[in-house]
Amino acid sequence: TAALAALLRTGAARAEDKPAPTTKESILTFFKHLKSSLAQSSVQGQRKRARGAGSVAAVRGAGQYSELADPNETSLKGDNRAKRSKQALAEDAEFEKAVSLILAGENAEGVKALGAFKLKHPKSRSLAAVNVAIEKAQILDAEKAEAPPSGPP
Repeated sequence: TAALAALLRTGAARAEDKPAPTTKESILTFFKHLKSSLAQSSVQGQRKRARGAGSVAAVRGAGQYSELADPNETSLKGDNRAKRSKQALAEDAEFEKAVSLILAGENAEGVKALGAFKLKHPKSRSLAAVNVAIEKAQILDAEKAEAPPSGPP
């Protein structure tokens, strides 16, 4: 029990030794995670697109011909889903580009790009995340303005 108590005390001491992240560090971590999730969603979309071909089993029995629809005629099945998927990938790429600007230290350009995204895609599924990103970028700008210049006196 003494060894366990010693381990618990050292673990608590280690946690106390680590300084809490600054506001800037936590906001930059937020943007790094956001960019990572946007990149993963676009990669997953490409994988889904590549796996689009599926197989269908046929059942022997009565003929499947109907006078209402010719089975040999091409149909538009899946086109709307593919269109929405392509649109979502394009939105994610645009959103990721704006986040990359902020991570590169170009906050003003990043906020402009996020504002343009909101105007261009008012019904986007990412609109809430865009609003949060704009708020965090503005906090980052405010903190940068308050920080004293670092350099020789």
